[in-house]
Amino acid sequence: MKEKEINQTIRRAFAHATPDVLDSILSDCHQQEGGVILLPQKQPANRRWVKRFSFIAASLILFVLGITLGQQLQTGQAVAATISLDVNPSIEIKVNPKEKVLSVTARNEEARNVIGDMDFTGNSLDVTINALIGSMLRKSYLNETTNSILVSVDDNDPIEGAKLQEKLTKEIDGLLQTETFSGAVLSQTFSLDKELQALADTYGITAGKAQLIQQITSANSLYRFEDLVPLSINELNLLTKSSQLSLDNINSVGTASDKAYIGENNALLAVLAHAGLSQYDLLDLSIELEYEHSVMVYDIEFDCQGYEYDYDVDAVTGAIISFSQEADDNWDYHDPRQDTDDKQGYPAGSSASDNTSYIGTEQALATAFSHAGVTEDTIRELEWELDQDDDDGDTYYEIEFKSGGYEYEYEIDAYDGSILKYEKDWDD
Repeated sequence: MKEKEINQTIRRAFAHATPDVLDSILSDCHQQEGGVILLPQKQPANRRWVKRFSFIAASLILFVLGITLGQQLQTGQAVAATISLDVNPSIEIKVNPKEKVLSVTARNEEARNVIGDMDFTGNSLDVTINALIGSMLRKSYLNETTNSILVSVDDNDPIEGAKLQEKLTKEIDGLLQTETFSGAVLSQTFSLDKELQALADTYGITAGKAQLIQQITSANSLYRFEDLVPLSINELNLLTKSSQLSLDNINSVGTASDKAYIGENNALLAVLAHAGLSQYDLLDLSIELEYEHSVMVYDIEFDCQGYEYDYDVDAVTGAIISFSQEADDNWDYHDPRQDTDDKQGYPAGSSASDNTSYIGTEQALATAFSHAGVTEDTIRELEWELDQDDDDGDTYYEIEFKSGGYEYEYEIDAYDGSILKYEKDWDD
């Protein structure tokens, strides 16, 4: 009930509680003028009615105030939104419509360590978030090797939930811009249902983390829900990015740290040493960070000289966990020099006196690196193939790589090693 309505009700109650007896009193005075009136000791009936109406009015006021106070208390205790913070500590925060904290719940032992003896009841959400993030930083749950956090918002109003998600993402991202590292923030909104709540309760995690794992397992059938539960948000973030998974309703700010791992280049070197191969002999090279055998691994696949290779390398130690080498049934060695309409077996327009030996992949790469002014240890995402121009028949090595803040593309003549074409662009 609004304050205006309350005031009107009170005024009406007092008006009815006081009878209008002025005319009756004046009439009695005129009739008894000049005489002596003995007042009886008995209490007049109208005073009893005054007291009775006054009591009724007071009761009505208390009733109205009681309803109003009850409504205010009920509103203050109503849960308007539930916010989940997940790193590996998993914490749930419930707030009322004014973003005052109703409760903070630890979902695992790490979370209990973060919260400690702090009591956030009645505090603003902003103060609570700052205190919890500060505790995670002090206790190294968030650091340069584990820098990712998941923020999940379950709000009765989807529009207000999205606004709160955006607000918290900006606030937490600012808190994670430290002197030693920059954080990565994943954020989402969700609507809690029975299935999601059952998963959260079964595995002792927040509903927000349960939804993230659900999306990863739906996007990649390689994973099972129960296998991903022990992983930190940083590890889940890395898996998502490495496999280029497209997750609905997940916003991402910043880059997950991979400093806890040996890196793709070192993992590849371990594979090459084991297989006794040169990096330049590999075709269709693929490297992904995955979770297998209960550890984070680099899954490295490539083709080489008629065989298909598949390696799992421990992402922390560099140890070879598993490998396979199988004959490539589809492999068919193809020398572009034999593409000819000439019955003598030479490329069209050439003769037996032409130089038909290639410079080799290693020399072509060395030429490109030297021209670009980069060293091999700085190269990222290196790709190459032997190709032939459909128009003029020129055979060349097509080479692409990244180094520093740039990406490079080269075409190197396969016979004399001359640079036919090159491009250098900013690496976006």
